[in-house]
Amino acid sequence: MAYLKPTSWYRSTRVNFNQWTLWNTGGQLLELGGNINAHVEFTNQWWGHIGANLNSVGASFDDRVSRGGPAVRQVFNRSGWFGLEGDRRWKVQPVLFARGQMKDASGSWMAGVDPQVAIRVASRLQASLGLSYQRIVNDAQWYGNVRDGAGTTHYTFARLDQNVAAFTSRLDITATRTLSLQMYASPFVATGAYSNLREFDDPAARRYSGRYKPYGSGAPLSSFNFKEFRSNTVVRWEYRPGSTLFFVWSQGRQQNGMNPGSFEAGRDLRDLFRARPDNTLLVKAQYWFAM
Repeated sequence: MAYLKPTSWYRSTRVNFNQWTLWNTGGQLLELGGNINAHVEFTNQWWGHIGANLNSVGASFDDRVSRGGPAVRQVFNRSGWFGLEGDRRWKVQPVLFARGQMKDASGSWMAGVDPQVAIRVASRLQASLGLSYQRIVNDAQWYGNVRDGAGTTHYTFARLDQNVAAFTSRLDITATRTLSLQMYASPFVATGAYSNLREFDDPAARRYSGRYKPYGSGAPLSSFNFKEFRSNTVVRWEYRPGSTLFFVWSQGRQQNGMNPGSFEAGRDLRDLFRARPDNTLLVKAQYWFAM
């Protein structure tokens, strides 16, 4: 539904409803859900967005989560998101989006935020800076399939408490009609700690508590702390009409294993940029042969 006639507080607004149902080829219900979304352009030319979702309604199953094992009944959950965008005419435009999933019957939940700033100093100079952070708790994350001495496969799951953060920056400069510069850089950090190892008891049980049972000795489980940095710088020079040179510098860094399961943004970024970089230089030439 769209309301395009301006009022005292908005210029236009749109509301939409969606519903989805998914089955596999065997006729098993995999997903049943729906959502509602609304988008409003206010009189000051800011934009607001909001949405709410219902997921895994009824007896829906995930037939892939056990990596070749039986399908497991999914947990009904509710999630939502909202966003706010500043006036797109501004030279510096703020943008904020946030999302979350309410704690469900398993104790799983999620929350995330994505602030961003778009910078348009001139038609020849544009940039953007964006941050993304998520806290994810999944009570039934696949951990591994273990075959015992009797040939029985145990499909194991654990509770995963995870932090994921990323920073993304972009810069576009057009110096002249024939010379331009583009830059991209993004560090990424993901940490997680596993606990409460279990295996299938009755994966189709109506109650979540009946789907899993304890597995193993109760010893501490593995954790991880993975960090990565990727950047690209491209200079484009059209040295004659239709003929172009590209000078490319790419840098990558990766660090894995330090402080597993622990998340501290400042410390993790320092560890990442202490890692040895991999640098790649590339020159590409295009030549236009006039006919």
